[in-house]
Amino acid sequence: MKASNAALAIASGVVAGLGLARGIRQLLRERADLRWRLKGVDIIQRSSLPDVDKNDLRQQTLIPSSTYLDTLYQREVTRLYVLDQVADNLVAIVLAILGLAGATAASVWSVWI
Repeated sequence: MKASNAALAIASGVVAGLGLARGIRQLLRERADLRWRLKGVDIIQRSSLPDVDKNDLRQQTLIPSSTYLDTLYQREVTRLYVLDQVADNLVAIVLAILGLAGATAASVWSVWI
């Protein structure tokens, strides 16, 4: 019985830790991709191409999610700012992972006491 409880405690800690690690990886990947695409849109916009070609290239680089009332790429730029804020606070996520590891270890230890 103790072994199954300990295994369950370890498994729950591992699954939660993997979820946090995957979330961090996804965040950093999405942030890098969005930053790269917005930089590409900026380069296209500054180029000396005709406006029709610029529009086609921008659409291929990053399809805007804005409507006709919004500024073009406003949502994407805002999303990048939010991802930057979260990435700047990764220390809190790492502390959560360490807390999870400590709680899992305490749970396993309590099974054997």
